[in-house]
Amino acid sequence: MALAFLAELSEVLAEVFLEPDAELNERLGQLLSSGPGPSLLGPLRRMADAVQDPETQAVEYARLFMHSREADVVHLYGSVQARGFLMAPEVLGSLKEIYDGADISPQEDLLVPPDHLGLELACLGYLLEQLEDAEEGEATERERLTSLARRLLREHLDPLVRAVNTQLPQIQAHPYYLGAAELAEALLRATEAELA
Repeated sequence: MALAFLAELSEVLAEVFLEPDAELNERLGQLLSSGPGPSLLGPLRRMADAVQDPETQAVEYARLFMHSREADVVHLYGSVQARGFLMAPEVLGSLKEIYDGADISPQEDLLVPPDHLGLELACLGYLLEQLEDAEEGEATERERLTSLARRLLREHLDPLVRAVNTQLPQIQAHPYYLGAAELAEALLRATEAELA
């Protein structure tokens, strides 16, 4: 699987989890038509087939991830999933090391902490793009980027995506978000295989 495809998929999923009213029909269609592997095709198709209009999608996003009267919300923050509260220093410290190693930093005006699932997926997309662009002769740079991506997967994205995937079905999430979470998990497996 090409790193460029995985980077684009990471960026699309980052937008899904960061932008409640993101209109991604066209990008999802492009990803489908580019021939994703079998492990990605099913969840990608389920997600694309369940796209809602932006307003309905934003309401469902709020119900699932922000506030709900009938069920618990699913927290998209690594700190909350790992430690039960926002901005856990041990989670943020490790993540900051990865961001610093990649020479990136979330925009200061962002209203979400850096351990938000969408930001972590955006970071993965960035690392995969940089890895794709690194020339074959740049072995040291490729090794550095691969190490950062593996660490991001192992320490942050794997446990966070697994927790979200476990919780969404329990609150009867819309198929669009169920598909997105399933696709995120498939993306992580495909990325691990590509980096091996």
